[in-house]
Amino acid sequence: MDDQSAAKRLATELGQLRTNAGSPTYAQIARWGRQQSPPVSLGKSKLSLWFSGKSVPEDGRPFAVLVELLEARAQQRSGAPRRGVAAWQMRRTAADRERRRETKGLPRRSAGDGPSASGPTPGTYSVRPPYGELPARLHGRDSLLADLERALAEGHEQVQVLHGLGGCGKTTAALRLARHARDLGHQVFWVSATTNERLLTGMSQVARELGVAEDGLSRAWAGHSSALDLVWRCLDRAGERWLLVVDAVDDLSVVASEHGSPGDGTGWIRPSRSGLTVVTSRVGNPLLWGTEAVCRAVDMLSAEDGAKVLTDLARDAGPVEDARTLAARLGGLPLGLHLAGSYLAKTRRSLGFARGVMDVQPVGDFAGYTAELDRLGAPLLDAGGSFTSGTDDQRLRRLVSHTWEISLDLLTRQGLPEARLLMRVLSCFAPTPFPTVLLAYGLLAPEDGFPEGLEEGEAAIDALVDVGLLNLADVDVSVGGSGTANAANLCLTAHPLVLETNAAQVRGGDETAEVWRAAARVVRWMGGGTDTPDQWRRWQVLVPHVLAALRSAPANDVESLAWFVEVGWASYGYCLASNHRGQAHELLRLMMERAAALPENRPVVGAIRGQYYEAIGNVDEARRLFEESRAERGPQDAETLQFQFRWARALQSTGQLPAAEEQLRAILDGLRSSGSVSNRLLIHSVLVLVLAAQGKDERAAAEAQALMSAIKTEPAELGIPLLHQVGHALTETRQTEQAESVYGALLSRLDEADEQLSPLYHDTSLQLLGLLLHGGRERAAITLISRLLSLYMPVGNDSPASPASLVDLIQTRLDLQLELAECSSTEDELRGLLRDQLRVSGGISLLIVELHIALARLFIAQEDFTQAHEQLELAEKAATAADVGTVPLWTVPLWKARCLCAQGRCAEALSCYEQTVALLADDPDGMACVMEEAAGCLATVSGGEAHVGQWGSGRRAMD
Repeated sequence: MDDQSAAKRLATELGQLRTNAGSPTYAQIARWGRQQSPPVSLGKSKLSLWFSGKSVPEDGRPFAVLVELLEARAQQRSGAPRRGVAAWQMRRTAADRERRRETKGLPRRSAGDGPSASGPTPGTYSVRPPYGELPARLHGRDSLLADLERALAEGHEQVQVLHGLGGCGKTTAALRLARHARDLGHQVFWVSATTNERLLTGMSQVARELGVAEDGLSRAWAGHSSALDLVWRCLDRAGERWLLVVDAVDDLSVVASEHGSPGDGTGWIRPSRSGLTVVTSRVGNPLLWGTEAVCRAVDMLSAEDGAKVLTDLARDAGPVEDARTLAARLGGLPLGLHLAGSYLAKTRRSLGFARGVMDVQPVGDFAGYTAELDRLGAPLLDAGGSFTSGTDDQRLRRLVSHTWEISLDLLTRQGLPEARLLMRVLSCFAPTPFPTVLLAYGLLAPEDGFPEGLEEGEAAIDALVDVGLLNLADVDVSVGGSGTANAANLCLTAHPLVLETNAAQVRGGDETAEVWRAAARVVRWMGGGTDTPDQWRRWQVLVPHVLAALRSAPANDVESLAWFVEVGWASYGYCLASNHRGQAHELLRLMMERAAALPENRPVVGAIRGQYYEAIGNVDEARRLFEESRAERGPQDAETLQFQFRWARALQSTGQLPAAEEQLRAILDGLRSSGSVSNRLLIHSVLVLVLAAQGKDERAAAEAQALMSAIKTEPAELGIPLLHQVGHALTETRQTEQAESVYGALLSRLDEADEQLSPLYHDTSLQLLGLLLHGGRERAAITLISRLLSLYMPVGNDSPASPASLVDLIQTRLDLQLELAECSSTEDELRGLLRDQLRVSGGISLLIVELHIALARLFIAQEDFTQAHEQLELAEKAATAADVGTVPLWTVPLWKARCLCAQGRCAEALSCYEQTVALLADDPDGMACVMEEAAGCLATVSGGEAHVGQWGSGRRAMD
């Protein structure tokens, strides 16, 4: 039976049910669906659109609703487009049509609203823009406003659609344009489309101001002629240029004609040669707005512009760097910035308490607000709102905790209640790209059928993208060199505050258990291998989501929690293999904490505890786990040997090396008869490290040679983590040539997988660089450093190299080039790095300072002191502008001193040395080194030999 036939049959049979047994219950309806052939799925969430409580309304309209819903689903399954006009028309529910039938195009009349309104109460509806809501300064919208002002000045016919997430500043941008149009002498109309009633009332007022007679308005608004065509005839024939802003067009059916679509030119939104139409909407799908509209995204503000918004509202609330931090925490959302700034402005002129927020600490600066925001979330933001004016809808739109619920309510009315559940599920995870394939496997097409409430999940995702609550991002998770993908590249992203508010709704609502069970179904698909680099990009995307879920998953659903812990254990394996040590530490801590709620007999619980006790060096607990496993499973059991290895590693980390050696040898004896080759090689490499740490050099070298022999006979067993461990063992035993070979093989494997940005690639390269420098292979070292600088500069968010690490590389390469007197290309290399870094950091980072110093060093060596001084001045300027603590301020005066000293200007150099020593007041060792270096200049100035003690006397004299 197809869906349309099912709907009609259900309508008939439910009518019979109601006649014979009163109002049918949901159980009766669901049972009817299961009895059909084939069964008809009637989820409670969908029935909730027309089935209120436990009864069917008496007027019979729900049957028409169900027919339309099932017909829409049948059209979707027939291959109709999922997005665009066809999809939008499928989502126009019977409720919208009922609203049209009820009103017949007529707004509800209140005093002064409609064309024929009468009575003593004056009309208060206005189509004048609310200019008083404009901020004193509008930041970060210069390009958008320039485009809109150009369209206004040049008489563009196309409708301008400003779209974006609720709270992103669409209305503010439109209001700024409206004031600009007013200043140019244009007639400006401002109409709200939050409801059909408000739109009709506003358009009737526009017609009145354009001179339409009352009898013509009455006929059109009574349905005797087209009200839409009447208004637009007047606009097209207007004698002066105009700007029409239709604000908050979120429900597109409100602006569409009876049988049309919003962008077909027959509804309330039309292009005109006589003026410019601007629309603000959360819906940005250009297919819906048609070819005569230009869709302009209103994006989030940068941290710099967000900081300006905050300081405009709350002056003297802290340094600008704290404002930038808060702006970044708020994701550049203008609504959030306005609420935060307003809150701080209020607290700085009052007692500092936020009305309506429980347990809030009084804060009056940006840093304190950021800390409290991490604790309280949306309630703190909403405390900055003003609740003294505006309609209920306006007030809700100005609250972070409610503005996006408006969009979800709209989608529910349009037949997509799944949208809310999808947003709730995504809020269980991190605000980073989330692979759509996981939702497809875990929610939209599970093996046992659709979860209840997700029958139209795919259409719901499309709709969420349309209204800006979700965005699509193409994240590269392809295998390097193969041209294939190991997971779908398409990912979903959402603004962090959107996810935070959805998560708060989950915590405070009745749907917590349902949402987290759905999230657990998703994580079941997050498994897979972790040792090989062809899986790492997928895990790199997944680990933030695993961490977020582990932090928040409720403990009362053991089965769901177990899935989160299991996938956490798999993620931990990836972090160890790829050398993401920080993430590995956090995962292990969280797993240990959450595993406490799981049954003791789950294997993953014991594995996590063993790993945790090894990591923290808890020898007693690690030994206890081993002894319990030995008593239960026997000494040769694989799990027992694993616990014994964890105990040995705990002994090693706490310096109990003889005991660690004893246990490692015992494990090797146990593995000789069984166990994988890779396990034996791993334990053998750890034994080498333990021997070397005890100073047993000959025995360590002999074991290292035995290890290399075993590796040559079993090359297939050398996984990435094992290669890494073996390389360390060979380095510690001074097997330099073999260590270089192993590190080279490891880097080649990572290059093949295109994993140069993994921490393992960076760390392995530094290990290899150390071997090259120790072996006196300067030119090979220069080549390797140049390769690393090309990979990791300019510094990006995904770089495994810290700025301090890159500084060491830059200065080390320069040392080698100066030592070899091979500097022909050095200046070009340094200027290229400086140019690229300036482009991304704005000239105030540690790397900018050090690159200027490196150029100064080069010019000093070439005795080009003029250019050297220029570079040092630039370095000083960058260091002064940098955030406090990010740049060591003593480096610039030290190099100024060295530059002056190289010119024989020792008296001036001593002044710079003195400044350097003052800046190193908290570093006695650094002070001593500088004073010793300055002794030569002091001797020259004083006319004899000098030493550190004399420098101290000289410094006191200068004081």
